[in-house]
Amino acid sequence: MLELYHGEPNGPFLKPLIALAEKQVPFTSRYFDPTSLVQHSAGFAHNTESRLQLEREGPLLVHDGEVISSSFFMLEYIAEAFPGAELNPGGAYEHYKARALGQMLALTVGVSVSALGCAKYLAPRFARQDAAALRASIGRIEPLERRNAWLAVIDGRYDEAALAGFRERLKPAVTRIEGALAQTPWLTGAAYSIADIDAFAMLAPLPDLAPELVNERVTPRISAFLKRMGERAAVKAALVASRTGRPQEAFIPGAEASRWG
Repeated sequence: MLELYHGEPNGPFLKPLIALAEKQVPFTSRYFDPTSLVQHSAGFAHNTESRLQLEREGPLLVHDGEVISSSFFMLEYIAEAFPGAELNPGGAYEHYKARALGQMLALTVGVSVSALGCAKYLAPRFARQDAAALRASIGRIEPLERRNAWLAVIDGRYDEAALAGFRERLKPAVTRIEGALAQTPWLTGAAYSIADIDAFAMLAPLPDLAPELVNERVTPRISAFLKRMGERAAVKAALVASRTGRPQEAFIPGAEASRWG
C-alpha cells in the first residue's frame, strides 16, 4: 500500500505529487493542512528520521508501512521503486549533480521562498486567528527550533530588512540555475529527471515572491523552464490535489536560515 501525506501542492508537497503522476502510480492521498499543526500530533505518521530531518512539516510517503521523509529523497525513492517513466538523472555524475543541486536549492531557495511566502500569505492569515489559541498550539511543538520557526511568523520577525536578506540569498542560486539551463535543456543534462521536479517546486513561487529576480527579461531560461514544466501533464495532475484552489498561497516555515544557510 502506498500513501502520501501532503498539503497543498506547493513547495516540498508538490514534488512527490509530480513524481507519482509522472510514474502513473496509484496511491492513497492523506491530505492535511500543516497550518493546523496536526503533523506534530502523536497520532500522525512518523518515524525517527521524519522527526529529525529538515522538512519536519511533511510531506511523508508511506510504502507498505515504511515512512519515507525528505522530499528530495522521496523523489529518489519514487524514481527507483516504481515502474513507469524514467526519472533518474542518468549516470553517476548526473546523480551527483542532481543531489548537489538539490542540497543547494533546499538551503538557499527553499529557505528564502518559505520565508517570503510566509510573510506574504501565512502571517496575514495567522493575524486573523485567535492569537492566544494559536500561540498555545505552537507552544506544544517539539523540538524548540521548530516551535521558534512557527513563532517567527506570528511575532513579526519577517520584517522588511529580514525579507531583503532572503531576497539577497536567492541571487547566487538563481544565477546558477540560469547558467545551468544555458548549458543543457534540463538541469542534469539532456533528459528530464527528478532534479527538474525538485527545482521546479522551489522556483515556481519566485515570479510572485521575488519578481525582480525571476522574470522573462532577467532570467529568460528559468522563465522558459517554469513554463515548460507547467505544461507537463504530471504537473497539471499534481495541482489538481489542491483543496483550496490557491496552492500558490500555501506556505509553512522551512529550515532555519541561521542554522542551515
